[in-house]
Amino acid sequence: MTQRHVRTFAAASSRLLASGPAALLPDRASLLLLLGGLVLPNALALVAGTVAGVPPRTSAIALYAALALLGGRVPGGVLAGLGLLLVGLDLLLTVGRLFFLDLGALLPLIRLDLLPALLATPAYAVAAAAVASSTALYLAVLLRGGPGMRRGSRRLFAAAVAAMLAGDVLVNGSAAYDFGAMASVGRPFESGGLRSGFDALPDQPRPPRRILLVMVESLGVLRDPGQRAILTEAFEDPALRRLYAVATGTSPFYGATAWGEMRELCGTYRSYERAFAEEDPTCLPERFAARGYRTVAVHGFHSGFYHRALWYPEAGFQTRLFARALAPRVAHRCGGPFPGPCDTDLAQVVRDELTAADDPTFVYWLTLNSHVPVPRGEATPRQRCGQAGSAFADPEVCAMVEIWQDLFAAVARLALAQPGTEILLVGDHAPPLWRRAARDAFEPGRVSWIRLSPIPVATLP
Repeated sequence: MTQRHVRTFAAASSRLLASGPAALLPDRASLLLLLGGLVLPNALALVAGTVAGVPPRTSAIALYAALALLGGRVPGGVLAGLGLLLVGLDLLLTVGRLFFLDLGALLPLIRLDLLPALLATPAYAVAAAAVASSTALYLAVLLRGGPGMRRGSRRLFAAAVAAMLAGDVLVNGSAAYDFGAMASVGRPFESGGLRSGFDALPDQPRPPRRILLVMVESLGVLRDPGQRAILTEAFEDPALRRLYAVATGTSPFYGATAWGEMRELCGTYRSYERAFAEEDPTCLPERFAARGYRTVAVHGFHSGFYHRALWYPEAGFQTRLFARALAPRVAHRCGGPFPGPCDTDLAQVVRDELTAADDPTFVYWLTLNSHVPVPRGEATPRQRCGQAGSAFADPEVCAMVEIWQDLFAAVARLALAQPGTEILLVGDHAPPLWRRAARDAFEPGRVSWIRLSPIPVATLP
């Protein structure tokens, strides 16, 4: 730096300091531009990010900023209308990424008949009220503040936007959130079925007559080994260990529940639409059916969700039992965002289906009750959730573990009642928990699997 530069910088600094503290602050128009283009449209996500954590919103932040630059150039009503559309897009993208769905996969799942159950869940009701309030305030500023926003400092605004975009990527970015199922492109295929050897059962000369695959909603991988041991203690029962070899492990996941189903049932990371349209996969139930097995699918929600009524037959399921068919066969309903039969009651349905005919049988059971946000008080209170001394510091993780423990205990009872049954339990995806503290209890990008393999009679003590 030359002496001339030093003198120029010193003179400018002296003038700025002499003008008083007000000169160091943005003017009113610049504040309005920051408020309407950056603060208000992102305020809810910023607040949620300090407590809950949100998926990356890089595209939404940039679009809100671009829209603010139209202030004073288009009528306020048009600006507010565009703002409302952008809020809707932001909400869809955020919800989709939170649940490992892209926009194309999320839109077909939006159903008005699901809203009452979702809004009856306190967490979703509070979130909906907060979104409505913040959106109303944002639109009011766009409607009235456009001309003032036009006079704001573009340099200051650009610097603030760049800082928020960088912070969003650094704090919230992840492969699972950013790409979802697309993160699987170029990756070698893995699944719980392959890693455990369960997928090879249809190719054995004499596979067992009863085979059960349980896909467990949100069964991620707990980071803490002690917590993992607590979760799976039902499979440490000496009576069960005399009959079964128990193996555990983890495998990667990409995308939401239906992608997990395709991974374990059909050996692909692709969506069911693309897989059946372009690949014609040979799925596990189809392979068992070719060996003379009855193939049965059991799920406590309705058949239209993820179009399961359409693609389950293509996968090879001869019998499909959804909410309507299951209702007369179960005693209790469990709540949560997706209410339906309690998984512990469905265990008896699964047991009945495994023994309903003389033919060998393959049953696939997709569980329901551990959807996020997890309902509390519906599982056996084993872990003193929310109390001092609990092995699970986070109450929501604790409630989720108790639901899984009830399910695992029911599967263990089934295994003891029907010795010789091949059983694989595997997660569809990690829990899409809202709060970072809860989400950090699980390894990112991985799910758990547990295989119960019958010990041959000749080797039993």
